[in-house]
Amino acid sequence: MHSDQLASLIAFHRKAAGLSQPELASHARVSRYVVQDLEAGSGRTTWGKLQAVLRVLNLRLEPEGPLVETWRNNLGTDGHE
Repeated sequence: MHSDQLASLIAFHRKAAGLSQPELASHARVSRYVVQDLEAGSGRTTWGKLQAVLRVLNLRLEPEGPLVETWRNNLGTDGHE
């Protein structure tokens, strides 16, 4: 997923939930600037703050690619989960 797609996804779900940017930020316990940056696709935030926003919107990012199934099958066998 590209940053512009993620930006659009977050903005769409925020609006569908009837939340303003400041309201989403409050629920996610991040600044409104984080939400603005995410919706602008600027990429100026941390993974933890992105996860907090996604949790509030009930969104999950799923890995996608030719080796994802192999990776999933190896979870737990190499000491990582």
